[in-house]
Amino acid sequence: MYSNLDDFLENDKSVEEKKDMVNEMIGILDVDQLSQVIEFLSGPFFANKLKDYLLDSSLPDIESKEFLFLIQAEKYNGNIVRKMMNEVGISNYYLNKFIHKYKLQEVSSGIYIFPHKNIDAPFLFQSQYSKAVISHESALYMLDLSDVIPKRTIVSLPKDYKFSQLERNSNDYIKIYNGVYNNNKALVLSYYENDPIFVTKNNPIGSTQIVLKKSMKNNLVRVTSAERTIADILAPKSNIEEEVKHEALRRYYDLYHRDSNRLRRIAHKQGVLKELDKYLWELQL
Repeated sequence: MYSNLDDFLENDKSVEEKKDMVNEMIGILDVDQLSQVIEFLSGPFFANKLKDYLLDSSLPDIESKEFLFLIQAEKYNGNIVRKMMNEVGISNYYLNKFIHKYKLQEVSSGIYIFPHKNIDAPFLFQSQYSKAVISHESALYMLDLSDVIPKRTIVSLPKDYKFSQLERNSNDYIKIYNGVYNNNKALVLSYYENDPIFVTKNNPIGSTQIVLKKSMKNNLVRVTSAERTIADILAPKSNIEEEVKHEALRRYYDLYHRDSNRLRRIAHKQGVLKELDKYLWELQL
């Protein structure tokens, strides 16, 4: 690639050329040499990766709890959940120090946000309520079964869940009020600078009917599977527009035609198999 040493060491190169040069170099290094390169690059790499979270240009010791905290902060886009921090080895003692040092803002009990970052409402809501699953038209969009961008996030909770447990969380960052979804009572949580979350009650959603997708803020959230989502929108009380149902089924058979038997099993379990067959006949699928 390079005709002589001067050409190889020339500094007047584009970023892409320099990356190509690095790739060429590391391609012939042995394990020990690669370890030395990694150790040398770790400082500038993490300083750049964590730059949005550092108070100044100095990087905490890579072996410190503070460094681990910042890595987690970057991983979740500045959305901090005490329970998740504890799980990776950051105790409440250390976390409280970092909350004070980095001036984190408390969104709700055990949940914080960096002052210059945006709240990821679906991710934070699910971190508090482990049985919450994004569903219905919100799931359709996240699964690429619809092009209709929802103006609210529909989240399902079990039918026996008491809304009173959620209503206590109203504060400056979360406004909570009553609403209606599919002609049933729903609870609406309006997080600061987020689309509202409509919490509805649903039949049990098993682990095999849940998939992980990335939220708009790039955090992983739980979403009903394609099959369960279609079963939910075909329910008799569903107010989903007919055109949206048709499009969802067309896309499902384009994307997941091999799983059609699974769709029928879940539709049968949810009591909507007759509705499914009616739509499939209309659409000649």
